[in-house]
Amino acid sequence: MSRDHGRTRGHKDLQLCRQVHDALSYALAEVDDPLIDDLVLASVVPAPTASRVEITLVPSRQDGFDFDAALARLHQLEPGLRADVAAEVCRKRVPVLVFRIVHPLQVCD
Repeated sequence: MSRDHGRTRGHKDLQLCRQVHDALSYALAEVDDPLIDDLVLASVVPAPTASRVEITLVPSRQDGFDFDAALARLHQLEPGLRADVAAEVCRKRVPVLVFRIVHPLQVCD
């Protein structure tokens, strides 16, 4: 019985991550900021559960990209992005969004 519950929970967590990914794709596209425009949404995964999700973004250009400034900007935008996610996901509680920006070669890490 617990084995089936774990499988269902994993499926539901992945479903939520897909919903968050879709919502953030649209929300980030609407942001008028050159730092955010240079980011590509690479993945959304439970961290460690779906009550908290890790959003990995990758800069589309490497020359002169300011990782710290982009991450700071994402933190400023987080309340609005979380509201956009809340409008799209089918959950009572919206997950906490944890952003990380990585070099393209680190995406698999």
